[in-house]
Amino acid sequence: MNKRFFAILIAALLFVCNSAMAWGGPGHSIIGYIAETHLTPEAREKCHHYIHHTLAYEASYMDHWRYTKPFKGTAHWHIGYAYPNRKYTGDYSSQVLKPEAVLKSAAYRINEFHNELRTSYKSMPDSLVAFKIRALIHMMGDMHCPAHVAIPIEDKPTYEETTVYNRYRLQRKGKKYSYHALWDSITAILFPKRDIPGWLEEVDTYNEKQRAKICKGDANDWLAGITKETLRSYKIVPRDTDVAELSENQREQLTALTYQQMAYAGYRLAHILNDVFKE
Repeated sequence: MNKRFFAILIAALLFVCNSAMAWGGPGHSIIGYIAETHLTPEAREKCHHYIHHTLAYEASYMDHWRYTKPFKGTAHWHIGYAYPNRKYTGDYSSQVLKPEAVLKSAAYRINEFHNELRTSYKSMPDSLVAFKIRALIHMMGDMHCPAHVAIPIEDKPTYEETTVYNRYRLQRKGKKYSYHALWDSITAILFPKRDIPGWLEEVDTYNEKQRAKICKGDANDWLAGITKETLRSYKIVPRDTDVAELSENQREQLTALTYQQMAYAGYRLAHILNDVFKE
């Protein structure tokens, strides 16, 4: 099955996903497909054994169960908290934000699940291995999305909203719009007629040497770089920008940032899974 046909098949299955998530369903699918492309044969075989589907098919898994009662405590797994060790003095309870949630969010869980699977997956129940793989697929995509990186407001015991508290406001056709909604819909905003195979051709363009450099370090190191890109995104799309009237320069910068973050997420996800299942 050639690459383009396989991508079209995945697209047909996954465009049914709604957009109430980082990147939207299509963006998460693109990241999953990129990772799948760069898995070793051994890692691909193992992943398919445990999750019974492609990575792209499972890319939005966490968003389907995060609001169910048994998994409500996983909400912060979707967020990369920048500077998590910063000291706060405010009332966490009023913000539904506890110190332990900040410290054990996306980057922490990615490293935790990576290490647990690498050392112990053979002794785990298949269902637990599958859960951790599915979580890794989604958390990696979320953490690389600028809308899922929370930045502390200077001198205040809270986080600037990109995800949880919705303080960063934009407009769309003169109506209220959020920064998170921009990234939920980024594929449709930038290229509404482009299919997933078309996105893949534009995003998955890095060579082996570049991919190795991108994958150096762990999730904490990656989040530090992602935080810088998130701060840059605020300059590209300042508060109160009408996203229906983006300038050519804004569109070019948003496109470049989107391509980069999707590619980095896919490569790093493949890197972790290849490491877990190497023989």
